[in-house]
Amino acid sequence: MRSKRYYSIDIMKLIAACLVLGIHAQLFSDVSRLLSEAVTGAVGRMGVPFFACVSGFFLFKAEMEGKSPLRRQILSLIRYYLVFSIIYITWDYVNGNFSGMELVTVVTTILKRFLLYGTYYHLWFFPYMILSLIVIYLGFRMHVLPFLGGFAFTAYIFDVFTYGWNGIGQMFIPGLDRLMEWFDFEYIRRFAGLTLPAAFLGILIYYTCAYWENKLHDRILWFAWIISMLVNIAETVFVMETGIAAGTTVTLTLLPTIYFTFMLGLRYPLESQKQAGKFCRSTSVVMYGLHPLFLEVLENIFHGKITATVLWGITLVLCILISCVDEIFLKEAIKKYDIKKE
Repeated sequence: MRSKRYYSIDIMKLIAACLVLGIHAQLFSDVSRLLSEAVTGAVGRMGVPFFACVSGFFLFKAEMEGKSPLRRQILSLIRYYLVFSIIYITWDYVNGNFSGMELVTVVTTILKRFLLYGTYYHLWFFPYMILSLIVIYLGFRMHVLPFLGGFAFTAYIFDVFTYGWNGIGQMFIPGLDRLMEWFDFEYIRRFAGLTLPAAFLGILIYYTCAYWENKLHDRILWFAWIISMLVNIAETVFVMETGIAAGTTVTLTLLPTIYFTFMLGLRYPLESQKQAGKFCRSTSVVMYGLHPLFLEVLENIFHGKITATVLWGITLVLCILISCVDEIFLKEAIKKYDIKKE
């Protein structure tokens, strides 16, 4: 696999962030329930595991090329996590969520959230992504990746019958109800059954991408992607409409759909789209990190007077504007630094 810059993947990351925003804004719920289920329940649920897949793929690719990017990847994740944590801890304080708590309790609560659960409801991704990268790195160094991959995909199947196909899982998994009532189980399954398998999917993609790089297989790839997407939507709508699902975070066709979506990004890298790729990459981080704050602020301002789709659109625009401002200040800072060096 020759070295490229996959700006297509960066563009896909921004689309994934828009989909995550759609889930939390309940996109199209004001238009059609079925449309909302298809977009947020099926396509939207690809967002977070897609991010994990990207990280797993590029970590493993670099390791196979003799590089060791683990430290850089983890430091990048920690930097973003710290910034977003400070913002949301401050937001919690402003909203009085720490009122009546002693200082020691506040500090221990924040530390516990930071290390285990995420400092806000969407920030759980950061500690579990860091842990997933460490697992992949150690598995590669200790030559036990096949074993760990088998564990990860087994956990993924278990997770499918815990949430997406809960009605079926109840028949075969003893004590599933009690397990789901356990608070920590939700976070264990987010790591073992979602983030880790998605990261290992990146490794599978690395090993199989050579086949799809052949132009003769383009039609097969597009056909497989379209079918996987349609089946994923149909599966999600089916389990939700029939009441089988206890949530659509994980479904049987989720990882196959991400697999073919990612492959399209590798097949068409858009290497000439450097500016677009860089902007989408930075904006995806801004959007993922800040969208809950903007949603809550807008809801406090409008008090339900705007529809969910309009709320999604305004938040999307705000995130893009923030990213543009950040880009301008960053360029200015680099320019000043270069002048000083001269």
